[in-house]
Amino acid sequence: MKYEELGGGFIKKREKRVVGLFIDGTGLDRATRRINRKVDMSALVRGVTSGLTPVVARYYTLIPYEDDSRQRAFLDAVARAGLTVIVKRLPPKGITRQVSVDLEMAADIVAFSLGLSSFSKENEYMPAEQFPRASAAMAAPASQPVANFGRRKSPAPAAAPAAATDSGDRALLARDADLSAQRSIVVVCPSRELAYPLGMVKDLGCDTTSADFGQFNTGDVLKSAAKWIDLSDSETIWRD
Repeated sequence: MKYEELGGGFIKKREKRVVGLFIDGTGLDRATRRINRKVDMSALVRGVTSGLTPVVARYYTLIPYEDDSRQRAFLDAVARAGLTVIVKRLPPKGITRQVSVDLEMAADIVAFSLGLSSFSKENEYMPAEQFPRASAAMAAPASQPVANFGRRKSPAPAAAPAAATDSGDRALLARDADLSAQRSIVVVCPSRELAYPLGMVKDLGCDTTSADFGQFNTGDVLKSAAKWIDLSDSETIWRD
């Protein structure tokens, strides 16, 4: 156990923290639309993680059945904020089927709580600057949805970089993470369906925080997480 001297004969236990950030993009979008404000994603990440660099930062959202250039531009901006984007398609018009990202979020939250920091690439979005052919594919007729939109192709093997960068070398940070460190899980705008997995990982000893807007959250989620951040009180996460 490591300790830090505070002076005057006092010492303090120095506890390492490994932060995982999981954002329900659909819930965040609905909440901000209600209050007619736009979030600065980079500022949001810094705010809810207390400035710490998360080893896992994932943004889950639903996308239209037909490809949309405006949607792609938005997802590219989210990725540039250092978030891995996970997408699921909505069904075609006229088909009634419930679609959510709750299952993906729950699985990743539990996996992180058990010590994992890398996850399935299924439904992982590849930004246009990393996958130029995706931009060209956007010109395909709307009646032929692009199969690789929102699905990450396995990249060619590459040598590991010498050090992690501020842009978020998640793989290196995950590899070097201390498995004995305190795992801190921050979930932004979770649905009530995440109350059970959040309660479970809290019982496993993880530090859990739910960040949401006071007037729109659900009681079950509030009770399941150890701490709660009211984003409606923030003055730093908004775009001008």
